[in-house]
Amino acid sequence: MVKNIKSFNEAKKLVDLALYTGQLLIISGAEIYRAEDTVKRICEATPNIDSVNAYALPSALFISIEYQRESYTKFKRVEPLRTNLSSIDKLNTFSRKFVSSTDYISYEDAFLELSNIEKENSMDAWKVNLSGAMAGAFFTLLFGGDFRDFFCTFFITAAMSYVLNKISNFKFTFMLDNFIGAFIVSILAVISVKLNIGSNVDKIIIGAIMVLVPGVAATNASRDIMNGDFLSGVIGFTKAIFLALSIALGVGVVLKVFI
Repeated sequence: MVKNIKSFNEAKKLVDLALYTGQLLIISGAEIYRAEDTVKRICEATPNIDSVNAYALPSALFISIEYQRESYTKFKRVEPLRTNLSSIDKLNTFSRKFVSSTDYISYEDAFLELSNIEKENSMDAWKVNLSGAMAGAFFTLLFGGDFRDFFCTFFITAAMSYVLNKISNFKFTFMLDNFIGAFIVSILAVISVKLNIGSNVDKIIIGAIMVLVPGVAATNASRDIMNGDFLSGVIGFTKAIFLALSIALGVGVVLKVFI
């Protein structure tokens, strides 16, 4: 850890480090209180930093400190990607090491470690497609589908995941992404049943869209509210509702037209 801040520029570096860590936590889907607590612990790791305040939202992070009676505040807009528990665990380990280690950790080494964690945050496309396909297929079995539905859902979910990964470069809104995903799933499910490859349209659709359902977002929003972070909780719930609405619209359009 850095024992003492010797200049205002070093205080700025410490804030930048804390901001970077909090940003990566939010991007990886961590709870708001976890991001705020981590930021505060990093800034408070040095004895001559006073009045540390951190305020996080699902889309922004604010940090304010006081060094030698001079305040410094920094803000960062954050764009959450997808939940990555491995990245969250590595960031927690980094923050604990930075705060409690007796060995000196330079800012350069700390930023390099965070940069490596950020690079590891992205999973290979084929792993995303395969894991999504497996999850969707087994959800179909869970909801009462047969093995024909299982295999249909596997390939349909893989195709949907592949398309969504490809169009992610266009930076569409999260609602449009989910609408496209649900639309692809529904139309492929209808086609597979009409060709007598699958058995149950509803089971295939339900299983495939489960990978789009914002369960983690709703859970984190509930936890934020229970922790007193009401604004973050409301924002999370609002996003979850619109995500669910876009899925329903994507499925509903296909079913209305073809069934």
